Amino acid sequence: MVASRELHREHFAPAQEEAPLTRFHQRLLAESLTSGQSSGAGRVATALVESRVDLNPHQVEAAVFALDALSRGGAILADEVGLGKTIEAGIVIAQLAAENKKRVLILAPASLRAQWHDELFEKFGVESDLVDGSSFRGPFHNAFDTGGIVIASQPFGANRARDVARINWDLVVIDEAHRLRNAYRPNHKTGRALRQALAGKPKLLLTATPLQNDLLELFGLLSFLDETVLGPEQAFRSRFTTSEGALELEAARELKERLKGTVVRTLRRQVREYVHYTQRRSVAEDFSPTPEEHDLYEKVSEYLRRSEAVAIEPGKKVLLTLVYRKLLASSTYAIAPTLEKLADGLDEKLRQAELGAQADAFLIAHDESELANFKEEAEELDDGEAPKRKKASLDALRSEAYELRSYAKLARGIKVNAKGQALCGALHRIFAAAREQKWPEKAVIFTESKRTQQYLFDLLSANGFQDKISVLSGDGSGPEERRQLVDDFKHKTQIMLMTDAGAEGLNLQFCNLLINYDLPWNPQRVEQRIGRCHRYGQQRDVVVVNFVNRMNAADARLYELLEQKLNLFDGVFGASDEILGALESGVDFERRILDIYQSCRGDAEIAQAFAELRQEMDRTIGQRMQKCRTLLLERFDGEVRGRLRIQSQQTKEALAQRSQDAEKLTRAVLGGARRDKRSVDEAARVVKERGADPVSHLSLDASALPPHLAQHAGKEGWWFAYRFQLGGLKPEERLVHLVLLRDGDTFRALPLHDGEKFVRLPAKDEHRRRAPAISVAELQEAALSALREELLGEVNLVAQREIDRERERAYRYAEDCLVAPRLELEKSRAAWVEARQNLDACDDEGLRPRLRAALERSDREYRKRLHALRVAEEERYTEREKAMSDLAKRAQVEEKRSLVAAAYVFLS
Repeated sequence: MVASRELHREHFAPAQEEAPLTRFHQRLLAESLTSGQSSGAGRVATALVESRVDLNPHQVEAAVFALDALSRGGAILADEVGLGKTIEAGIVIAQLAAENKKRVLILAPASLRAQWHDELFEKFGVESDLVDGSSFRGPFHNAFDTGGIVIASQPFGANRARDVARINWDLVVIDEAHRLRNAYRPNHKTGRALRQALAGKPKLLLTATPLQNDLLELFGLLSFLDETVLGPEQAFRSRFTTSEGALELEAARELKERLKGTVVRTLRRQVREYVHYTQRRSVAEDFSPTPEEHDLYEKVSEYLRRSEAVAIEPGKKVLLTLVYRKLLASSTYAIAPTLEKLADGLDEKLRQAELGAQADAFLIAHDESELANFKEEAEELDDGEAPKRKKASLDALRSEAYELRSYAKLARGIKVNAKGQALCGALHRIFAAAREQKWPEKAVIFTESKRTQQYLFDLLSANGFQDKISVLSGDGSGPEERRQLVDDFKHKTQIMLMTDAGAEGLNLQFCNLLINYDLPWNPQRVEQRIGRCHRYGQQRDVVVVNFVNRMNAADARLYELLEQKLNLFDGVFGASDEILGALESGVDFERRILDIYQSCRGDAEIAQAFAELRQEMDRTIGQRMQKCRTLLLERFDGEVRGRLRIQSQQTKEALAQRSQDAEKLTRAVLGGARRDKRSVDEAARVVKERGADPVSHLSLDASALPPHLAQHAGKEGWWFAYRFQLGGLKPEERLVHLVLLRDGDTFRALPLHDGEKFVRLPAKDEHRRRAPAISVAELQEAALSALREELLGEVNLVAQREIDRERERAYRYAEDCLVAPRLELEKSRAAWVEARQNLDACDDEGLRPRLRAALERSDREYRKRLHALRVAEEERYTEREKAMSDLAKRAQVEEKRSLVAAAYVFLS
């Protein structure tokens, strides 16, 4: 972190006392500081100077990469968790705003909208508008049409896709973009609506997991960004997917080549030279349930194992069983109302049956209040069509309802939970240790149940923490409320009680103690929890306390798996994104764990089941990690570190130069050294409005000339500064310096890049000497023409490289689109060949007429497919040539130039 602070602050020290800035140099700085696009780190210098963050080289590199990629449709920023993808996107947004490209749409999870709004303003000084249902004022009002930066949730944008599509966005940023990885599927309504509305708009997709468990997820993200990168789905499947999931080396190379201009990813281990990460330390807090709690657990567990349990909705049995098991493990206060609700449902069903209604009509409403914490599971756990089961008798309904009420009564009668008592003791011990370490006495406590959350609030309030607890769940917690709760926790309270539904997107790095009161089965959710505290900016080691019931063999084995195999709780980083991605969906992993809880009873059975799961993970993780490294996610560590060092140096130089120039200009024009954009713009306006002097006379310090120009000391000549505006694929503005040094009775022009060196020479106004009465108009025009050709040569070289890249993409896309008709042709040709062979080999005259008819049909189909392919080829190749023709037209450089200032100089 020290290195990153140096990047942002080291070169911003007050400038040394120096000679007053000449009016000629004031004009040069006014032009250069307000010019348009440049390239590399220089382009983002405005945004970086204005930002209030500790910048890191990988963030600058990603922002420069993204800005360059926008002309090609955009990019995926895929840094590992905690490396600041939002900062990278913020740099891009701030820089575009500085270039007067302010129409930006940010689509983020609803819970992160306020965070985006606050961070853009606090870190970059950029204002934005939050848009939601309250912004909708009727059918003729477009809530997105604010003229500036708009932040909305993905579902809100999808529901109003027509309004989104009407705006010519300069940029669209999609946070947590992996949620759209299935957007290519016809049934993904949100993804398809957004894909259609945002087609052709430059986009940045932010995700730490662009590839989790299936290459088609990668295809989904890339096709959402730009379908020409990977082509249609059938072409992608035929080239890059196999039934075994392996990827041929050549195919992997091609895929990586396709992605290299679109995806950028940095791993945490690659930036340890710049970013300091603290350690994670785990503490297992063992507890033993009371006999009454153990009895309740065993009875309800056995009930949940029954396939014929009438009270559990058949179509949602897997989901509900998982939820009920989690509530059972959480607290008696969590499970008791659920058991009563199930019994109430059976009673209602019994009443309807007694009134003559069909007794098998399912009338039981599941527990929505607790299901809110399992939204991801609710989306992914689907039993399919519920199997028809035997109609339950009235006696069976009465018996099950009575049984559930007896369990609920048992749960209600247990007032003291052993885990709750263990938490009280652990908190006092841990806070005492924190005082010794001079750590903040604060703790984040996660539970999977809102009822347990309320129980813990009451319990802790009665045990020394009255008025010291903040409570956050997913219910009705708007952006302002969440922000206030975090602020209260930071400055007033000691404990933050949270459910997972309330935790998304929170930054709690001021707290280094996290307690998993209920341990999730989903490893990705565990990592997300710890990531609230163990993230960039955390100054202390993070202690993770996990409550483990050692009397429960499955609980103990699960904890060992998460701790030892996935390394979630100890070390510098926790589980890598590769490992988490290799687990397939975290929900699928939960389902595997549920199967063990449901099917295994004895300790030996449980141990065997977890051993088999662990072996399976060994195989899967190894394959997935290799695939990720081979495909796109990894660059060589040494290469990355070398590039980041260069990026760091270039950024320091660009920031230092811009800061120094800004302070010089504002000091000279406004009377105070400032470097913020508003002051620079005001100073530049004053300079430009007063106009340029016809000719300035300057004395330049020749001792500051670079070595290769030292022979020009003592010479004199003309210095003309021109502003070039260059259109084309990569529009930019350049301040070009034409220097004509006197050589006897004539003048000779310096090369383009040598002329730029004169800007940094110490200068002062010359009052005694004047320019000779020698016309240089013809020399000036000839030299300017040569300089122009040199400049256009540089720009055209960049353009031609871009055209070559786009030509290759166009060729590949055309071939990708022809994969399907070519495959169809191959199949029809194979059928035609087979039909000919069948007829030729047939000796049965009675069968031959039927085979002749089959051959005629296959012949017609073959010719039809052949014609279709020829038509498709003509269409695709015509489209390709048109696209390249359009690209060539856009690549033509339109040049405008104007004389900014002129001076006669003496190199003294």
